[in-house]
Amino acid sequence: MRHQRPNINITENLECLAADLCHRVPEFAHINPRRILFCLSRARQQSVGGTFAKIVPMRFPDASPLKTIGGKQYALPQIPTAEGDILYLIYVYIPRFFTQPFERRLLTLIHELYHISPDFDGTIRRIGSRAHGASREVFNANLQPMVERYLVDNPPEQLFTLLRADLNALSRQATLVGRALALPKAVRVS
Repeated sequence: MRHQRPNINITENLECLAADLCHRVPEFAHINPRRILFCLSRARQQSVGGTFAKIVPMRFPDASPLKTIGGKQYALPQIPTAEGDILYLIYVYIPRFFTQPFERRLLTLIHELYHISPDFDGTIRRIGSRAHGASREVFNANLQPMVERYLVDNPPEQLFTLLRADLNALSRQATLVGRALALPKAVRVS
């Protein structure tokens, strides 16, 4: 009799961790994690450097799902849930995300959540006119205390199973699954 390998849902695990972060980290108290979807995307290059994750707002900069450009109206796709429309998609690039050490993976998730507007309206938080302010390095350095405070709060260790895992070793023990969703694009509606 053939033994069936268990499934590990990467996006579901990340959503559980994000929900705990939103519950424990005061800077994320404004976020409803049930209106965020995590998605997996393949990194185009297998290098260690590059983008590990990215957040995609589901509203235009004025917080509207519609925008008029040159007399034509465009809409962003809507993903309805019982809590309301999804306001943010967070794409995690695999395997690149998993090449980072544990704390850097956690920092990456905190980094993406911090981009969420304090109004939680489907737009991105701006530091001046930019998403990262003067530099990504300074942005991440300012977020590091959140990582430390979160870990000192002793969240359940099972939330970190995936973040601590070696992706290759994990894929030998289980079938890795997760949500894949094409990047949303505005479509013309009139």
